[in-house]
Amino acid sequence: MTGRPQDRSTDERTTGDRTHFVDRLPFDWSLPESQELRDLLAQSYFQPGPVIAMAGQAGIHLAAVNWQGPMTLVWHDLITTARRQDKLRDLLDQVEAGPDQAVALRLRELLLPRPVLGASEPLSDQGDWADFTDPDAQERQILDAPSLLDISFLRRGVELAPTVARLLVRLTDGRQYYGTAFRIGDDILLTNHHVLFYGSTAAAQVAAVEAWFGYETDFGGRYLAHRTIVCAPESIAGNRSTDWAVIRTRSPMPSEAPRIELPRHTSIATGDRVYIIQHPSGGPKKVGLHSNVVRHVDGRVVQYWSHTEQGSSGAPVFDQQWNLVALHHRWIRTGPLSGPPEYRNQGIRIERVREELANAGWL
Repeated sequence: MTGRPQDRSTDERTTGDRTHFVDRLPFDWSLPESQELRDLLAQSYFQPGPVIAMAGQAGIHLAAVNWQGPMTLVWHDLITTARRQDKLRDLLDQVEAGPDQAVALRLRELLLPRPVLGASEPLSDQGDWADFTDPDAQERQILDAPSLLDISFLRRGVELAPTVARLLVRLTDGRQYYGTAFRIGDDILLTNHHVLFYGSTAAAQVAAVEAWFGYETDFGGRYLAHRTIVCAPESIAGNRSTDWAVIRTRSPMPSEAPRIELPRHTSIATGDRVYIIQHPSGGPKKVGLHSNVVRHVDGRVVQYWSHTEQGSSGAPVFDQQWNLVALHHRWIRTGPLSGPPEYRNQGIRIERVREELANAGWL
């Protein structure tokens, strides 16, 4: 069963709702939905040729666009120009009609009267950053460490991937947002507190939750039909301080989605590698395999360089043996204001989450 948002109405497509972010003039780049639109398009269409063709078909004056530089900047200028020429919806129609069905699906979500956005991340408490001392300033241990993996590593990752689902959460006021979750029980999904308790929203304000299993693309980039499992909002429980939340499903999860055991103890250390199966930016399932070095470990968190994006909140963090070690929940930064910052991603150690789930009667 697929969970595609409804198409825009004829009135919306022809006249536009001037309160919608794509219809505002000038285009408002301060809005998170504006930035998500740009990033979606830049990540999906990163070669100038196809973008120029779509812009031309939309009737945009091509000479008014700066086609030089990184595609994020190109799309920024193209969107601004298209809106100024009253051609932005025409341009988005070209994108929606394109070959990438996953992009079209995500675009339709952004064009809903209330765009579907990523769940807001919790504010970082002072002192969350933990120092990392490297015996080699050039970090050559990354290059010197063995990098070959048994082919069974890939096979095990593919076995575990079906447990991860994209969450679509709708509030009683009509707002919608997305996140990532994974199966930990017969009918239980684990995610972040800030995904199911959006901002300071009470769980009682959650009207509906869907879990999209198998929301992926094939090797050719073609969208694969996913299965939508309806969840029970009244079952939501969680802890804000450790940023975990659980929800029960109303119907059985796919048989191919394995139940992930939450270990009582894990062995993870600075310099290890971690792998995160996730739904970045609310898009099809992906896994981070590069720059995934653990930078800090303590009794509460694991900090790492593995790449994530908004929407990855609630994803499982695995070690190199595919043991669950953390629940991904946010990014953090440090560095002087006048100098370049350093960024890390962070997960809550799964032992902490398991203990609290057990104490609350969920395990």
